[in-house]
Amino acid sequence: MNAEIGFSEFGLLFLLALLLFKPKDLGKAVATFKYWKGRLYRLKFDMEDELLETQKNPSRKEKESAWIVQAIRRFEPYKAAAKVAAFYPLPDEPDIRPIVQELAKEGRLLLPITYDGGLMDFVEIHDLEKDLVEGRFHVHEPKKELPIYRGEIPFVLTPGVQFSWDGGRHGHGKGYYDRFLEKNPQAIKCGVAFSTQVSEKPLTLKPHDVPMNYIVAPKNDPEKENPHVEEATV
Repeated sequence: MNAEIGFSEFGLLFLLALLLFKPKDLGKAVATFKYWKGRLYRLKFDMEDELLETQKNPSRKEKESAWIVQAIRRFEPYKAAAKVAAFYPLPDEPDIRPIVQELAKEGRLLLPITYDGGLMDFVEIHDLEKDLVEGRFHVHEPKKELPIYRGEIPFVLTPGVQFSWDGGRHGHGKGYYDRFLEKNPQAIKCGVAFSTQVSEKPLTLKPHDVPMNYIVAPKNDPEKENPHVEEATV
């Protein structure tokens, strides 16, 4: 990691400093710039290390995804739900497409459609090929002309960036799920995650962050651990 300042960066910093800082504050400004540059480099390298580890072992996500699918299938509240709000997974999310396909065949599948302002509704989906299009953020979403589901939603499979075993959840920062779940407090909320996404320590939550009732993620080797859904320890 190189936190030193190059010539072009120094020139830009010098011009900004002339505009924004008094001469006596220039040293502090340079030190602050170097500090945050170092932090950003470290974050970048950490993300690259995680990606490299995944590339070395591509089957890890496949095994954990299969474990998660089995755990969901066995979970009684999921099996009992007349409708299930699920999600069509992105490449970096657990592959729950077998669950999505089964729910569609059973007439129980609801998938999200998003709008500006962090708002989200769910739509009843029966045919994944005919009813979905690629929407914002490259997410497969219901076609705009399909009607919004207005009935009760008893169970929600919830994606996220990071979870904790006490039910904490951090999303992508857009607030879609937090706003929706706040309006549907009756729904059972089940966070879906890879093992690397779940923190042993409680997450720091903001007032608008809605906690999960359950977390489904393997803690150990998915080939040796019995698939199950973990109740939040709140």
